[in-house]
Amino acid sequence: MKRAFLCLLALCAALLTACGSPAATLPLEGGEPVVSPAPEPTEITGQLAEYTEGHVDMALTIPDGWTWETVEEDGQSGLRFRKTDDDAVCFRLTCWQEGYGICGTDVTTQELTLSGGQRVWQYTEGGQSTVWVNIAFQGVPGSYVCMPDPSGVMDRAAWDACRDTVLAILGTARIGRGILTEQEAVELAKTQYDGAYDTAWGRYDVTTGCWAVTFSESTVGGGNAAVLYVGSDGTVSDERVWMCIEGPMEDAGSAN
Repeated sequence: MKRAFLCLLALCAALLTACGSPAATLPLEGGEPVVSPAPEPTEITGQLAEYTEGHVDMALTIPDGWTWETVEEDGQSGLRFRKTDDDAVCFRLTCWQEGYGICGTDVTTQELTLSGGQRVWQYTEGGQSTVWVNIAFQGVPGSYVCMPDPSGVMDRAAWDACRDTVLAILGTARIGRGILTEQEAVELAKTQYDGAYDTAWGRYDVTTGCWAVTFSESTVGGGNAAVLYVGSDGTVSDERVWMCIEGPMEDAGSAN
């Protein structure tokens, strides 16, 4: 069973290799992903669950019959939610502070549009008895992933029974409220970039609140590449030290 692991290559974070993927940006290697519609929209009413710390921000609506709490562990922070009458049905929606990636060639990839309009990659792998599930949000400021708590693995029958409800809960997600989205950051960076490129994508650093927008020629991640940085106020620069390092400037020079 494969496990999600931390992706530490900043420039290559938007690529999918044999043992890594971007945070909710591209499908797995080996062909086009399966595009699957989300379940029929289900109205979710209940209590508001929120987590905000630094540049990490999320909110969900948790329906009756479920409970929630905040979680901060293993480089992740966010929300844990579970059915009150079944501890085996427990999930977490967390931001991966150092980035997110997956490893494995037997993973099934589905692109979904949730009831709230959010786009996600659903990654699954498993047999008849258990299943590994990760649901990664696209275009949001940070690597936000939902999975069965704590390791991403749960009983397949339980997953099949609760999948539609979990996706409906995720359809209420509001992530990075008040923070630039990836598309907004890319559009701002485009106004300041006059080089040739075929693709452009952004990676958000939740420790600094800054988008790194990569412009690449040729194939994604191949050929020449340039990076511009977009600050929380929308200012664009090609110098990371000015845009993306917190703290006194005299302490930031080594970050170059």
